[in-house]
Parts: sequence; C-alpha cells; structure tokens
Amino acid sequence: MSDALVKVLRRFEEQLTRLESEVAAGASHWKAVHLHKALEALPDDHAAADLHLDELDRAELAHEYPEMNADHVPTVDEIRSRFVMVAGGML
Repeated sequence: MSDALVKVLRRFEEQLTRLESEVAAGASHWKAVHLHKALEALPDDHAAADLHLDELDRAELAHEYPEMNADHVPTVDEIRSRFVMVAGGML
C-alpha cells in the first residue's frame, strides 16, 4: 500500500472522528458546509456555486418534508462502518 493512500485514510479517519464527536451540531453544520463550498466555487465557477446552493436547498426541504428525501444521506455510524470495510486492516 502506498504512503499516499495511508495518509489519506488516516486523514479521513481523523475527520470522521471529529464529525462523530460533533454529531449534535448536525443541521447547522451542514448548512455551513454547503455555503462554504458555494463561496469557494463562486469566484471561478458560478454554476458550481449554484449547484452547492441547490444542495443546501434540498437538505433544508428534506428536513421540512422527510417524504421528499430521495437521496439517503448516511449516518455517521454508516460512514464509520463503510470506512472500516474499505480500510480493512490497512491502518
């Protein structure tokens, strides 16, 4: 396994661990993430920024109308489980 892959896996695990500890901040955190991504894309690609804003709108609608939530966003536990499967014994 390459050093670069190990580095990415460790970095991902650190981020995942942080997310797991901040799970209570969920909704407002995701709003900030979408807005940040939109702001980052805005100077170079306004269409991409618009797509990030669409994602924010869709997330807000899903909170108001759960039956409209066509895209299943995995829970932190589901992400951890998938990560363990992908990383296996590499770390």
